[in-house]
Amino acid sequence: MVDDVLRAMAEKIAADAPEGWRRAELHAFAGDDGWSGYRGVTFESDGRSRRRSSVSGEGSRRRSPTSVQSAGDGEASEHALPDASDDGIDMHQELRELHELVGATSDHLTIELVVEAKGRYEAVLSEALERDDDGYGFLYVLSPDTLPPEPGTFQREPGDLRPTGDPREAVELIGAYLRERDRVLGRDTYAPPPALPSAQRSWLEARLPCRLPDDLRALYALVDGDGGQGLLDQHPWFGLEMLENHSRPENRWWSAGRRWRHHLISPLITSVGPPQAVRRLSDHPRWIPFATTTLGDFLAVDMAPGPGGRPGQVIRMGLHYDDGPVYVADSVTALLRRHVAALRAGAFRVEEGELLIDLGEQPYEESRSLRVAGADARSLRGLHPGIERLSVTNAPWVDFTPARGAPALLQVTVDNCPGADLAPLRDTPLELLDLAMDGIDLGPLAGHTTLRMLRLRTERSVDLTPLTSCPRLYGLDLSQSAIADISVLGELKNLLYLRLRRAQWEELWERAGHPAGLAAAGLADEPRRERAWWWSADRAYHAREPSLRTAAKWANDLAGQTADVRLHTGRFTRPRR
Repeated sequence: MVDDVLRAMAEKIAADAPEGWRRAELHAFAGDDGWSGYRGVTFESDGRSRRRSSVSGEGSRRRSPTSVQSAGDGEASEHALPDASDDGIDMHQELRELHELVGATSDHLTIELVVEAKGRYEAVLSEALERDDDGYGFLYVLSPDTLPPEPGTFQREPGDLRPTGDPREAVELIGAYLRERDRVLGRDTYAPPPALPSAQRSWLEARLPCRLPDDLRALYALVDGDGGQGLLDQHPWFGLEMLENHSRPENRWWSAGRRWRHHLISPLITSVGPPQAVRRLSDHPRWIPFATTTLGDFLAVDMAPGPGGRPGQVIRMGLHYDDGPVYVADSVTALLRRHVAALRAGAFRVEEGELLIDLGEQPYEESRSLRVAGADARSLRGLHPGIERLSVTNAPWVDFTPARGAPALLQVTVDNCPGADLAPLRDTPLELLDLAMDGIDLGPLAGHTTLRMLRLRTERSVDLTPLTSCPRLYGLDLSQSAIADISVLGELKNLLYLRLRRAQWEELWERAGHPAGLAAAGLADEPRRERAWWWSADRAYHAREPSLRTAAKWANDLAGQTADVRLHTGRFTRPRR
């Protein structure tokens, strides 16, 4: 039974609790194939000290550092504890049992457990409800398969569909590269694997989602990759069978499992390279990986380029590029040309028999982020056409006039500023806007064609009406804002994500009902209730809200009969001290 497992977990936590504890929290998760993990167990005492410990059980995917945090009247401090294997709580078996007992069908079951020293526990199990990124609020996913369209879907097709690679030159360059490599290393002992038979190559290429560029096809007619040598920028070059395998949709593991949580942590997808050369996507079936690293990243030929790109250009993508790919070269031919030129120019070193070639930095690798504060905010000092992210803090006033027409400006954050005229931002491709100001006038943003997500933080009421004319606006965080008329939210037909405090949700439901089309929703944490008098510290301390019970009720109100939330309460046997 689920309650039996939860009771055993509560007893295990209580047995490991420090003296004077009053409450403990466990934030955990479990998935199919027997994996599980958790962020640690947090113990709270009367003095509001916290102790975190975590152990990595068999199959666990995450391990948190072991530490002690003290958060009393003074500043927080942190001290190392012994290794978790000596002072940790292994919950792997119990988490795996819970995943099986509730019949979870997804690979992510959230387990939130609160244990009280008085002998009571409370738990929430859900495949849809989880802690949000700050660890205090909650995220409920109503439609896991509905994510915002990525920016690349709005980009037009390239103006020039002619590949720049040259098959004949590519073949000549691979020969020159291998000869230069032998010269540098002082030996002639390496030969790439021979090409596959023509019929086998044709069969494999026919299984690809698109035709390979001619220069790469010509190379595969000569050799079958590099046999793991890492010839291309230290990336082992796939044989054609491996290339075909990685191009299959079911094998593109690096792009699988992108969830709302990941999207909210990193909502901005960009691309690095010449302007609009690479489509702003986290992945595309016509990005064909042909070389890899040991860390899950790839070199790929891009057969679905952006408006300023060309088919067959080489990009870097994969596990560590879910916020957007990086442009490498305009073709495989150009990439080989850079290798040969670097070797002939002496731009290399040899370490333990391994040849490391310095291909040099590309001119577009300048900083794309700008932070300004104080007086620099008036002129946005340092702003240039390549800036994508702009952050303005602690300024008496923000003048966005220098940003008018900025061709690449996608994200703007304003923090601790009295106010700003947002009108110049209307003439930018802005997508993400985060405003923390005394007063916010959204009027100048009416009809903004690219704005996608907005976060507001202000104590003065904000009129949301201008947002109804923003066609791509899918996300709003109003949890730290006063709203003039919350019923306006019901008019935002493309809204997929909304984050509010509990009282704001209740007001919205009362005045406008449940917004149609929401795919994910956030329940923000409430301001901390501090003790009123020094002598009442033990009685006036309040746990943070929302509690598990509050979150479960909110999720049920939000999702109705389809809600996926299991609330369990019970008692456990307290250990003898």
